[in-house]
Amino acid sequence: MEHLKRANYGQPDQVRRLGSLQVSATPYMAGDALPWHEHDEGYLCLVAAGAYTQQSSSGELDCAPGLLLTHPQGHRHANRFGPHGARCISIFFTDEAGSTTRLLRDHRQLRLPEASRLLARIERELRATDDAAALALQSAVLELVALACRMEGERRPAWLQRVLQRLHDDPLATPTLQELARLAGVHPSHLARTFQRAQGSTVGDYQRGLRIELARQALAANDLSVAEVAAQAGFSDQSHFARVFKRVTGDTPRDYRHKVQKAS
Repeated sequence: MEHLKRANYGQPDQVRRLGSLQVSATPYMAGDALPWHEHDEGYLCLVAAGAYTQQSSSGELDCAPGLLLTHPQGHRHANRFGPHGARCISIFFTDEAGSTTRLLRDHRQLRLPEASRLLARIERELRATDDAAALALQSAVLELVALACRMEGERRPAWLQRVLQRLHDDPLATPTLQELARLAGVHPSHLARTFQRAQGSTVGDYQRGLRIELARQALAANDLSVAEVAAQAGFSDQSHFARVFKRVTGDTPRDYRHKVQKAS
């Protein structure tokens, strides 16, 4: 089994070192498989695009865009990438603060309420070349870490993970609040209050964020029109799609596609 230092398998296409932080983005090809390995330093992995299955002592985990994984030092795992490959953002720390040390104490997976927005910011600032990019990237990463630490500090009911998994399994589905409440085994109003407190958004806004992530991947991967991408992502109104996309990512759909194409 291989021991990796401050690195991952694969070839990062973007790397930034920011004082005590190192942030990198690594693409993986469809069908790639990483053997069992562990890292000499703990790190965070944010799934940016695609999907893969992680194997570890706790079983198999399906990893999709927006999922944040904490990998403590020495965590043994292997990865199998899906038919569309994947892209992962890795965040390494030196001189870890107490909150970061607690976050990296165990292996866990976190579905953050604002993952799409922060992911878009991190990707944008990794590509940026102006003299404010380093500060902006550091700010986005630290906001991500703070959000994860706060989420870990809260007591979250076991049923919440079932609801989140249901939403992530099919972002284009339209379950009612009553259906999700039956899945959770709680009253709909209790689900709505608890979900917003734990995730920082309503169930509807969370689902829109998942659909925007689908749209973000489609804009980067093909030449469909914005209207076609909007329809594929579950938006019947293109102008509404454009407003939501800009609110989540900070860019219009056309501007986002232009930036991705220019960067590649």
